[in-house]
Formats: sequence, C-alpha cells, structure tokens
Amino acid sequence: MPLNNIPNYVNPSLPPIEIDGNLEFKVAQILDSKLDWQRRDPLLYLIQWSEYKGTLDKYLWTLVSNLENAAKLVSEFHSLYPGKPGPYTRL
Repeated sequence: MPLNNIPNYVNPSLPPIEIDGNLEFKVAQILDSKLDWQRRDPLLYLIQWSEYKGTLDKYLWTLVSNLENAAKLVSEFHSLYPGKPGPYTRL
C-alpha cells in the first residue's frame, strides 16, 4: 500500500536543495502579493511550497528577498496580475 493512502499519514517534507552554498526550498507557485507597512521590507508573497504538500506550511507569506532564485515566477505572477503589489522598478 502506498504511504499516501494510509489514513492520517502526512508525507514528510522534501529536504532543501543547495543553490550557491545556501539551502533553499522549491517554490511551486506564487498565489498572491501584499504590502505590510509594519515591516521594514513590506512586500510579501503568498507562496505554495512544493516540498510541503500535505502540511500546514504548504502556503506561507514570505519576503520578496527570500525569492531571489524565483525571479522568473515573480515575473510570471506580475504578468498575470499586473495590479498586485510588486517590486519597485528603477527608473
């Protein structure tokens, strides 16, 4: 019987991958963005993490600075939702 068919079983999270000497988790999808002016860095993204399927941590708000290696996903998100808060463009 596969583990995912066992009642009340939660698949363990996959380990992070190493990118440029740093341990990082893979972003499955960016779902939303918002500004939280209570923070020093106010731009946050709601991320669906691919490693956390079946856990409470599957969806988390994270700082834009944590998405440095997911620039393509950030760009795609803002192409689909141009009105959502995003990184400032330098003039």
